[in-house]
Amino acid sequence: MKKTIGMGGFTLAEVLITLGIIGVVAAMTMPTLINSTQGAQYKTAFKKSLTVLSQAVVMNIALNDYDLSQVVQGTNATATTDAAGPQSLWEVFHDRLNIVREASGASFNTTPGDPDQWIIVSDTDSADRIAFSGTAPTAGAGAGVGHGGKPFTALTAATAGGSAKWPDATTILMMNDGIAFIFDNTQQNCIQADDRIGVATDNYCYGYIDVNGQKAPNRVVQCDGGFASTGETAGADDATCQVSSPTDIYPIALYNQSVIPASAAARAVLYNK
Repeated sequence: MKKTIGMGGFTLAEVLITLGIIGVVAAMTMPTLINSTQGAQYKTAFKKSLTVLSQAVVMNIALNDYDLSQVVQGTNATATTDAAGPQSLWEVFHDRLNIVREASGASFNTTPGDPDQWIIVSDTDSADRIAFSGTAPTAGAGAGVGHGGKPFTALTAATAGGSAKWPDATTILMMNDGIAFIFDNTQQNCIQADDRIGVATDNYCYGYIDVNGQKAPNRVVQCDGGFASTGETAGADDATCQVSSPTDIYPIALYNQSVIPASAAARAVLYNK
């Protein structure tokens, strides 16, 4: 007589338990995976942006024979005036980049929920929101010294709940790849100290790169756990900083023929510190 050998299998309960375990593991790992992927994208876009802006400066030197140390004060972008000025920062970059739209901060600082809103999520490290230099630091939160020891003022408070906005007169150039270059066009003579040419002090100009424009998270990059030293708060070049999760907004400094990160966190992203 033939002996029948039974075929083993999984019961419905076992299958459901296995699927449940897989679901729990996925729920725990997917956010980390997504953040890691987005962080890598932000980092790549930041590096690309620095390269594109640097190339624009080099191209301007070749075609117009002046660099960032020779730019003069232009006017800010508003609804009624042109952002141009003879040899202004706007002139340097507008004609050398693939610009699809230009605007002022006032064009985006609208009612919460409006499609044109471009609110920046504030962090506790307001001193790292370096950009609109040229005036003495204002009293209160956000006052401090930027890259190279140049004073800066922090972003303007927008709404309750820890958010900020671009100053109304800010110039915004939006490129065809979704990256935005945000700066104060009244800055001038962006130069690094050099005794050989008789320049005693740094006079960096500042701006922001938002690697994905209006899209979230709209958060200025910062060091893990915030700042840990006075040097980092001041944006010093030798500040110790690690950034595990890069975000989308980066402060930059401009001088002579260079475009560089302007905070410890931005440098950490660029140089993998």
